[in-house]
This record gives sequence, structure tokens and C-alpha cells, in this order.
Amino acid sequence: MEHVLNVIDPLKQFTKESIRLVKRCSKPDRKEFQKIAMATAEHSLFNMEHVLNVIDPLKQFTKESIRLVKRCSKPDRKEFQKIAMATAVGFAIMGFIGFFVKLIHIPINNIIVGA
Repeated sequence: MEHVLNVIDPLKQFTKESIRLVKRCSKPDRKEFQKIAMATAEHSLFNMEHVLNVIDPLKQFTKESIRLVKRCSKPDRKEFQKIAMATAVGFAIMGFIGFFVKLIHIPINNIIVGA
């Protein structure tokens, strides 16, 4: 029972002090209320400026992106074939380079490891 009282007593004390604090606090008069309202409004405007500073570049980026997508067109058949051929040649060249590097690397590796 004593352990329970040790837990409850601080809670009772806290409750009493909280009630006493609430009773001592008074409602702000009209002038104080106006000061608080003005400070809150200034704080809200300050935060709104930060929000606008973040949103404005995003809006600009969105507008420019939409304009870019509208101006872009699909490539015609001839242009597509040209791009596909260039890509295929690039893959082939990179494949041959890789093949020759590996072809040269194997004998050199055997000489080093075999010795």
C-alpha cells in the first residue's frame, strides 16, 4: 500500500499546483489580446513568405516542363531508324572493345599467376 501512495502523492501534488496556477491566470484584457493577435498574424505572414519562396520555383519549373512537353514531337520513322542504328553501332563497338580487352587480359593473367 505504501508503494501505491508513493506513486499517487506526487500526482496529487502536481494536480493541486496545476489547479492553483490555472486559478491565478487571468484572461488577457483587450489590449493584450490585440498584441497577441498581431504577433500571431505577423508570425503567420512570416511563415507564408517561406512557403511562397519554396512554392514559386516549383510553379515555374512545372510551367516550363509543361511547355517543353507540348513542344516536343515524336520522331518520324527515318529519324527513329537513324537513332536506333547509332545506338546499335555504339553497342557493337563497346562489345568489341570489351572482347579485345578480355582477350588480352587472359594471357597476361596466366603469365602472372602461372609464374
